[in-house]
Amino acid sequence: MITLGQVKKIYFVGIGGIAMSAAAGIAKTKGFEVVGSDGKNVYSPAKDVLVTTGIPYITGYNEKNIMDAQADLYILSAGETMSNPEVAYIVNNHLHHASFAELLYCFSEKQLRIVIAGTHGKSTTTGLLGHVLKNIDDSSFLAGAVLQNYQSNFYVGDGHYFVFEGDEYKAEFDNPTPKFHYYKADILVLTNLEYDHPDMFADIESLESEFSQLIEALPQDGLIVYNGDNERLTKLVHASNVSSVSFGLENETDFKVEDVSYATGYTTIEISNKFSKNISSKLLGMTEQYKIRLPGKINVYNAVAVIAVLRALGFAHEQIALEVLSYSGIKRRFEIVGVKNGITLVDDYAHHPTAVRETLEAARTKFPNAKIWAIFEPHTFSRTQATMVDLAKSFNSANEVLISEIYPAREKASEATITSQEAVDAIKKNQPATRLVQSQQEALGIVKNEAKAGDVVIIMAVGNFNRLAYALNEVL
Repeated sequence: MITLGQVKKIYFVGIGGIAMSAAAGIAKTKGFEVVGSDGKNVYSPAKDVLVTTGIPYITGYNEKNIMDAQADLYILSAGETMSNPEVAYIVNNHLHHASFAELLYCFSEKQLRIVIAGTHGKSTTTGLLGHVLKNIDDSSFLAGAVLQNYQSNFYVGDGHYFVFEGDEYKAEFDNPTPKFHYYKADILVLTNLEYDHPDMFADIESLESEFSQLIEALPQDGLIVYNGDNERLTKLVHASNVSSVSFGLENETDFKVEDVSYATGYTTIEISNKFSKNISSKLLGMTEQYKIRLPGKINVYNAVAVIAVLRALGFAHEQIALEVLSYSGIKRRFEIVGVKNGITLVDDYAHHPTAVRETLEAARTKFPNAKIWAIFEPHTFSRTQATMVDLAKSFNSANEVLISEIYPAREKASEATITSQEAVDAIKKNQPATRLVQSQQEALGIVKNEAKAGDVVIIMAVGNFNRLAYALNEVL
C-alpha cells in the first residue's frame, strides 16, 4: 500500500515507457521529486514528456543508481524483471515499491475514475473522452498514446473526473494482476473484447474472467458503458447487477448509430439516443448529429462510446458535438506523418489482427482509389501464433503487403514457435501480393523504388519498424 503522505521522492525503473513517463510526469506535476532510469535510450514521445516536465533519468541499469537515489518509493515497469539489477536490489532490500497503476489510483482517489478497457480502441477513446472532459470540466486524463491536440498523453486538472486507459496486462513482473483492477473504476467503458496477450491468458475464458471481476468490483452506484455489438461483453454485463448503458452500430442499443457518412476531413455520425428528453425528436425519429475528424468504422465505435458516457453524465449534445469535432486524434493511430512526392505516409500502432484489418479498412474508406501499401511488423511469437488464422485475413483492403521479421518484445527469439515466413505464407492465401522483408532498409528500398504518386503507405509496427514512416518521409 502506498502512503503518499510519507513520500517526497519517487524513482521510476523503466521510465522510458509511454505510460511510465506519463505517470512520472503526473507525479512531478503534483509536486513530487521524480527521477528514473531505463535500460536503453529513451525516444519520443516518452522522451518529450520527460524533457518537457524536467525529469532527469539515467540510461543503463545499475544497483548503484538505486543506492544513490535514496527515494521513498520505487515504481517498477511491468516489463522489468529480477534480471534487472535495479529491480533485484529493490526487491532483495525490501524497498518500498509498487506499479504505476497503484500510484495513479492514489493520485485520483478524490475524483470519479472513468476507466476505458477493451482489446481495441482504448487509447483513442481515452484520448477523446479526456480531451472533452478537460475542456468542459478541467478533468484529468492519462492515455497510452500522445494526443495530437496537446503533444502529451496526460493532463492534471481540478475537475471532477480522472480518465484512465485500462490496460489488461500485468501490473508488475511478479504480479499478474491486470493494471485496470488498480484504478477502481466508478464508471467503466468497455470498447470490445477479443483474445489477446496469449503470454498472460491461456484462452479467451481467462481474459473474460478478468473483465468479469472488473465489472463486479464496480461500486453500487457505478456505471458500465459497453459495446452492445460485442457478444462477449453483452453476456458479461447482463450477468451482472450493475447499471449499464449500451452503444452500437448493428444491434438495438441505448445509443444506436443510425447513419454514418465519410467525407474528406471528417466523419458524420447520426445517433438515436434512447434517453433523450426531447419528446418530439423521439416521435419524429430525429437523431443527434456529431462530426469527428477520424476515419473508419473503429473510430465511429470509439466516438459513440465517448458520446454515450458524456450524455449519461448529463452533458448537452451541443457542448459535446463542439468538443469531439476539435479532437485531432492520437499519435501512431492513423497518423499521417507526411506526403512526399504524392505518396501519403501513415504511422499506426496496430498489432492485433482486428486492429490491422480495421486500420486498412479505414484507409480504404479515406483513400478509396489509392494503391495501399501495408507494412506490418508482427508483435511477439505467442500473439502471432495464437492469432494467425485471423491475421491471415486482415490484409484484404491492401494492394501490397510487406511483412517484417517478428518483433519478440519481452519474448526470447531462441524460444520462437513460429516464423515470419509462416505468417507470409498464411497471408498470401488471401492476399497474394505479400512479401517478407528482412530489414527496414529492404522495406525502404522497395517503397522508394515501387511506390508512386497517389499511393498510401501504412506502417503498422510496435518494435524495430516503429520509426519507418519517418525514415520514408526523409528518403522519398
